[in-house]
Amino acid sequence: MLYGDGKHDDTRALQEMLDACGIVTIEKPGTYLVCRTLLIHSHTRLVLAPGVTLLAAPRSCCALIQNEHFEDPGKKDVQIEIVGGIFDGNCDEMGLDPMALALTREDAPYSPARFSGKLLRFAHVQNILLEKLTVRDPVGYGIQIADAEGFITRDIYFDYNSHFGCTDGVHVNGPARNGVIENVYGVTNDDVVSLTTVDEMHAEVTKGEIEDVEIRNVSSTNGYSAVRLLSSGGFAMRHIRICGIYGTYRHYGILISHHDIRPGTANFFDGITVEHVHASKADRPLPPECFCYWEGDGIEKRAIIRLRAGKEALHVGRLVLRDVVRHQKTPTSAPLVQLDSGVSIDRLVLDNLHQTAAPGITLPLVINDAEIGELIARDVQG
Repeated sequence: MLYGDGKHDDTRALQEMLDACGIVTIEKPGTYLVCRTLLIHSHTRLVLAPGVTLLAAPRSCCALIQNEHFEDPGKKDVQIEIVGGIFDGNCDEMGLDPMALALTREDAPYSPARFSGKLLRFAHVQNILLEKLTVRDPVGYGIQIADAEGFITRDIYFDYNSHFGCTDGVHVNGPARNGVIENVYGVTNDDVVSLTTVDEMHAEVTKGEIEDVEIRNVSSTNGYSAVRLLSSGGFAMRHIRICGIYGTYRHYGILISHHDIRPGTANFFDGITVEHVHASKADRPLPPECFCYWEGDGIEKRAIIRLRAGKEALHVGRLVLRDVVRHQKTPTSAPLVQLDSGVSIDRLVLDNLHQTAAPGITLPLVINDAEIGELIARDVQG
């Protein structure tokens, strides 16, 4: 029996519906309390009607939903679809200390049994669709996808209260290929979209190369960062197209970098295209009730687009930055584009880079300390 009143445990009834596979529909609006992680199987389409919320029970400290073989890299789940609904992580009722969680996230190797706040998580999957979801108040990432081929997340709204850190929107771990992430918006307290070949310990479900991914139409107001691409561990990231970044961001619009957690390994990107970026620096700090630990450290100086080397060199084959525009209403020393020392780029195309500002504001356009083999620059001014 499904209650849908937000008070009685609906986990067992929901799981029995999912175990039937096929098309599973929840039509009655209401709040369905989930006390342990729901498992979705291959060849299952879960459809939640408008007004349906899956709510993580207080102190449940588990993912709301994951695929059946999330913990089994020897098997694959195929043809999974989740459409509609609100997935509420209920982070304030988990009995967790946000600062303690952030500072201890690297203390132990990744284990699926160790709760690290991922709300919807999927690994070892082929052909997975997440569509028309609202993801609310997770402890960690809203959506995590790992070891995936043929994945689509689209029309996703992130509704976070920012009381916790490390709260990415869509977070993809390699190996991953043939993916689309589009029409995602809202405010997260970390990257709205992150692709990473090797992850921090708390999130490293899998690791491997990432290729052939489209990221389209990412928007946030006073967001953390829009998109982060991270290559490390000797795993490359290739053929990534980012098209349409809008809004205002406290940290970066786009950061291409790597984690400094695999010293001495190659960090390589190739075939990266970034276009139609219309973003500027936010000037509104998070309110004091939010998790603000990473809000210092000169974030007001961070570029709209930055390539950062860190402890290890960062090598890029081909990079295109096209139609990157900023109109800045408030003073900032953040450049439009920053290429750090330790970065090398074989072929860089800069095409239609513009910025304007309110009267009396002077903005740096490009800060370049990188080594560039071939540079093609057209219509670059500001």
